[in-house]
Parts: sequence; structure tokens; C-alpha cells
Amino acid sequence: MKPVYLSQFQLCSALADNLPQAAIYYAQGKQPLPTYADDVLSLPYFAVPSSDKSLHLRLKQLLKTTLDAANLTAADCLLLVASTALDVGLLEQRLEQGVPLSYALMPSYDSFSQKVDDGFNFAAVRIINTACTSAANALLYSQRFLQLGLYRHVLVLAFEPPGKITRSGFSTLELTSQSGQYRPFHPQRDGLILGEAYATAIVSKTADFNPIAKLLGGYSACDTYNITTTAEDGNHIAQVMQLALEKSGVNQDEIALLKLHGTATPANDTAETNGILRLFTNKVPPLAVLKPYLGHTLGACGLSELALLFTTLQDNPLPALPYANEASLPFSNKELSLNTQDIVMANFFGFGGNNASLLLRKC
Repeated sequence: MKPVYLSQFQLCSALADNLPQAAIYYAQGKQPLPTYADDVLSLPYFAVPSSDKSLHLRLKQLLKTTLDAANLTAADCLLLVASTALDVGLLEQRLEQGVPLSYALMPSYDSFSQKVDDGFNFAAVRIINTACTSAANALLYSQRFLQLGLYRHVLVLAFEPPGKITRSGFSTLELTSQSGQYRPFHPQRDGLILGEAYATAIVSKTADFNPIAKLLGGYSACDTYNITTTAEDGNHIAQVMQLALEKSGVNQDEIALLKLHGTATPANDTAETNGILRLFTNKVPPLAVLKPYLGHTLGACGLSELALLFTTLQDNPLPALPYANEASLPFSNKELSLNTQDIVMANFFGFGGNNASLLLRKC
């Protein structure tokens, strides 16, 4: 694979409504406070600062900000949208208003694409929904499209809005934290906390827009071990990481940081722990986990976490994991900095066995 460049990161998250402030808070080790609903779904949730903007208005403003920052027009870009929810929240609102459920009411990819493209006229709009790997796969597809010369630039939009359907689904599966503490790889972890996020990035073949990361390559595959999770022995996860290294032309000992998926659910943490120990038999690279700072942003995590990670690393070290000495993987209890040209492996191992691993170089 030929590398591509990532620039113009934007992020609105529960940590802060803008990326520079979120990076400062992350470097300080500050975590957002969960909110709780007043209904049957009284589960911890990391929500962005309150806004009276509709979903589509928020997305349009984010797209415009990103294009303006790069001095690009929409016609210059393919738009890849990564999300598991899209505008399902509108369906929830209509059902609460008493509108009868029908096929005409159901959200569709075509109608969403038309709404998000209204007023922009992107070269094309494509939607990717592969659970937690959606945004990671969008970056991999961006790399392929650019290498084939099909588009000049790709704008990746990744987002997860709040929704009762999503929260009730994870609650029914008993995957959500009851304590309100998000502690991946901790002996007393008790599940995930969902997070709201809106993120963008420009992907280009050349370093035209002051990039902060270079995507070297990666690999994505689906484990058919069962309908919801990947094999807990870590075999598929180790295989995906190994193939990502091979596709990117990177050796294990070149990895300066391993960004974990870290959902804090028993099956996923166990599978990731076993996969890492299977692959890195000599020495596990320095580790980082970002979901305690953003929540699990589902289809957006492949971009929201990279935006926060690389923006923070521009000026600050990453905070130490507070419970490093108790974790099931060898986290450091010291802050971690990266040098320019250092390589990060970023893992996204999700629902339904959708697993992806990316290799990126710090610019």
C-alpha cells in the first residue's frame, strides 16, 4: 500500500466541543462525567455539550468547517460517512409523536446521502456501517480510492448521535457499565459507556494540508466465530494485526504505540488481551486506551480516537493509565510521548467479529 495523509481533524465529543480543548483535557487525564437518562434507560452515557442544532445542521456545519480549513470544494472530494446510527434518532422522535411505524418511515442510506449532500455536491457519497470498524474501514477505503486515482481527496465523516434504540440494545446484551466507571482491562471492569461524537478528516495522496498522521496501511476482516463476538482465544485478532503489519510493510519492533480497542466488556477485552499476547510474544509495545475519555463512539471510534490521539501527541504526552499496575496488559504508569515518524498501531475490534488494525506514522 502507498501511504496517504490525514489532515484537518475535527472532533466534537463529550470531552470537549472542539478538538484542541479535548486534546488538552486528554493530556491532563481528565475524563468526561456521564449523564443519566430519566427513563428506563438510566445508564451512564457520555454526551456532547448541549446544542439546539438538528443532526443534519450539525453535520453540515462540520463538513463546511473541514472543507474551508483545507480550502477545498465538495466537488474535489469523495464523502465517506461512517456511522452505525445515521439518523435513527429522527425515527425515534416520530414514533414518540405517535406516527405509525411503516417502511416509508424507516431511514434509508439513499435518503440520508441526499440530505447530507444537499448544498454541497460532493463528487460522490458512500456510507459504511461495519459496527465499530466503520470509520477505520472508511480510512482504508480512502487509501484504496486515492491509490486508484478515482478521487483527488476523501473527506471522512464519522459520527454517533445519542439514541434510545442503541442504548437499549447494549443494555439488553448486558454490555453497559452499571457503576458508571469506564475501565478497560481492569479486573473489576463492568462494561462500556456509550459516547456521542462527531468527527471529520481529509485524506489525501500528498502532504498538502499540514497533515499530522500518515496512514501506512492496515487490514480488516470479519471473524465468523459467532454472530456477536470474535473468538476469545485472540486467534483472529492476532491474524488481523499480523496482516496489517505485512500490508503496511512494518515490523513489530517498529511500533512505538499500540492503541487498543478496549471496550471493557469481558469477551472483547479477553479476546484483545489474548490476541496481543499471541502476536507480541517477545515484548508488548507501549499501550494506550482512549474510550474512558470519549466513551465508546461505535462506528465513529476509528476516527474520533485517532483525531484525539494524534492531536494530543502534537504538543503533549499521553496520560498514564490510572490503574496501570492492576491491568491485564502491561500498561505503563508513566506518561508517553512520540517522536515525529514514530509508528502507531490502532486497533478496532468490534461487534459481530468486525476487526480492523491500522498502521499510522506521526507527522
